[in-house]
Amino acid sequence: MEQRDESPPVRTASDELKDRVKIQIKSALDGITDPVVLELAETIFDGILRVFTRLDLIESNLRKLDTLMENLSILEVLHFEIRYLLEYVETKAISTPGMSKRMHDVLDGISYGISHDVKRIFERELIGEIREQSTPVVYGKILHTHGLLTNCFQQSLISLLQAFNPALDPFHIFDDYEERLRQSLVLCNDLAVLMRVVRNAESEPTSDLLRTVVQQVLKFRDESMQYLMYRDWRGYERLALALVTSIETNGDSRNLLHQFGCYLEVLYGHVKMRAVLRDLFPSSDDESEEEETSFRGL
Repeated sequence: MEQRDESPPVRTASDELKDRVKIQIKSALDGITDPVVLELAETIFDGILRVFTRLDLIESNLRKLDTLMENLSILEVLHFEIRYLLEYVETKAISTPGMSKRMHDVLDGISYGISHDVKRIFERELIGEIREQSTPVVYGKILHTHGLLTNCFQQSLISLLQAFNPALDPFHIFDDYEERLRQSLVLCNDLAVLMRVVRNAESEPTSDLLRTVVQQVLKFRDESMQYLMYRDWRGYERLALALVTSIETNGDSRNLLHQFGCYLEVLYGHVKMRAVLRDLFPSSDDESEEEETSFRGL
């Protein structure tokens, strides 16, 4: 019989990414000596990897329009699995006796960030009779959801890995430089716009300017905030809520406007120190490694 020459399967960028992720996870797990922490870390890493597997399938299906309904079914399963992972983190991992404060804060940040995005996606984006909507609408919603979840779980993975290896550079895993550059530039621009609006209202708090502040604050929360580090989300939402509430109840908002403006300036400074913006915003100061490699669409 004639022997068939079978060519080896072609490795894709996704395969290479999975290899890099698995190497970093193995390195992190190998360094854990506490068996309780090891079990927790293994379970959470497995949950995150399962999400990436589902997202890979959705991405491959997006090239074929006749699989849109299949993608919606995958998202339903993914929603359940993410909820299960969140429940594990919130009810078992975070409350584990002897958990270090650093690990507790990392898990708390991951839980907060994932919960925020899941609520946004499954309670605002994918609601109603979506299966009955037109193909372009369904495609757009799935594409947007895929992007949000990818960003969300990339940051969650990096945060957890850096808890065990603080020197880890996200560039060694996720090499989508152009996308991270785009996200960081969008973030810088939107922060600059928001700062200008807030400062204008602080110097001249007319009703029109204050109304613009409320609109821009909420717009940033719903759009560009996703590119910030998880650790900054709570601070933004807390100050934003206080400011918006004060404005909408006709309170004296000058102090809150000033405080919020100062906070935005700090965020803006941190974003400009990201590695992908290093050449665009050169700094003579020696900043900490943590701030230079901050990750949320780095």
